Amino acid sequence: MTAEAQVTQVGDFYVVRFERRLNHPVDRVWEALTEPSQLVQWLAAAEIDPAPGGRYALHFQNIEHTHVGRVIRYEPPYLFEHTFGDDANGVVRWELEPDGDGCQLRLSHTVYASDELANFASGWHTHLELLEALLDGAPEPWNWDRWHAHKARYSEQVQSLQDLSKSRHSR
Repeated sequence: MTAEAQVTQVGDFYVVRFERRLNHPVDRVWEALTEPSQLVQWLAAAEIDPAPGGRYALHFQNIEHTHVGRVIRYEPPYLFEHTFGDDANGVVRWELEPDGDGCQLRLSHTVYASDELANFASGWHTHLELLEALLDGAPEPWNWDRWHAHKARYSEQVQSLQDLSKSRHSR
């Protein structure tokens, strides 16, 4: 399994997907995904009303920006789905599945426009690295150099996907 995102086009939408095996049980990972005291250490300061339609706000200190969205599904400890900010930024889905003494984490972000795909892919990649560091007991701060390195790779992948899509539409 690769740590890289898979970026695909599905109809008019784009999906950024990650799958990671984590050496931590589902309950521990769920806590890191949903508890504000954990989220602030790898993603952003958060406010969560864990009910469908509830508020889900992320206050990113690394870019001084807040995404305010809503919870779509909240089914502890296996599924959490929410909008990423307003609906225009798409839907994020977190799925956990037990796997021996650890778990499988599947993250997908359905995006409605391709102009932010590389930013989302590199952001999630970097945040997932920070999540793994937190779970391993060695939290790390946000690192822009790491994000820029991921962004360079994902920009190429997204450009190839867009070129392929254009060639299909021109036939």
